[in-house]
Amino acid sequence: MTGNGIPEAPRAPTIVPVFCILALGIVLPFVLTSGFHIRLAMLVWIYTILCMGFNLLYGYSGQISLGQPAFYAIGAYAFAMLQVKLGWSAIPALVGSLVLVAMISLLIGLPLLKLRTHYLAMATLAFMLIQNGVANRWIEFTGGQSGIGVPPLEWGGEQLGRTGIYFIVLGLAALVLILHDFMIRSHLGRAMQAIRDDEMAAEALGVRVRRFKLRILVLSSVMAAIAGVCFGITSLRVDPSLSEFHVLVSMLTIVVVGGLGTRFGPILGSVIVVLLPQLLTQFGELETVMYGLFILIFLLFLPHGLAGLLERWNWFGARSADRVAEAPAREAREKA
Repeated sequence: MTGNGIPEAPRAPTIVPVFCILALGIVLPFVLTSGFHIRLAMLVWIYTILCMGFNLLYGYSGQISLGQPAFYAIGAYAFAMLQVKLGWSAIPALVGSLVLVAMISLLIGLPLLKLRTHYLAMATLAFMLIQNGVANRWIEFTGGQSGIGVPPLEWGGEQLGRTGIYFIVLGLAALVLILHDFMIRSHLGRAMQAIRDDEMAAEALGVRVRRFKLRILVLSSVMAAIAGVCFGITSLRVDPSLSEFHVLVSMLTIVVVGGLGTRFGPILGSVIVVLLPQLLTQFGELETVMYGLFILIFLLFLPHGLAGLLERWNWFGARSADRVAEAPAREAREKA
């Protein structure tokens, strides 16, 4: 309350936590003790990029799409093939792979986004299975199970080391993270939440629902492709495993642990999902059992994930931001 008894306006969320996270990412390779630890850090950023797109599409827009691993794989394959088969350099191959994924997602989004809920989930899952089948069986083009090698990145005629690759992955993750956070904090985030809560009410508020959903699908697909490119330059090989079920399971686990529909859920979830198996190796044959118990504990006691817990404590002004973002949807429901 203000001094005049007028309720204080909700605070807009600040971007400062984003820059704090990126600053930590910059410092990280200088404090890690081995190349293996740097690789784990890169995997955290890769999964963060992948899940930020899914967070926008499902967590904020309510579109249950399970096709993200397919775009993840297509982006990686396109980046590799444009270099190996057409002789492109890395930067044009990066741009070309993102454009290709954007076009594919646009083409499949036009018919598929007419579907909703589990129908959309099954249709996008079918697309993932088709992509994986093509990657496995079109051996002359994709290399089959062996996959395709990715040329190592070079700078000044010399091959980049692991630390240099880490900073490239971090740079791409920073761009995606800033875009993800901007969309959530802006009127676009409020429009996405209005669509998630009630599409008819969102239409009544002036949101062009179908066009907006298509744009979010394309954007989330491009984010998945960026993650695929990052995986390619990290592992120097792409293969059909990029679009297998374990990637989908990891993605869903990250959003459960981190918090679906939250600003920092993809980051927190990726840290836990990438690092937890390393900690559970001490349990030997019981590793999988312990992992499953851990997920059950999160579902039972932290249904909104780690980020949801932080928002409940009003960290980073996130709780106030949610109230601002949900206001249009509440107003529409009351009018309806």
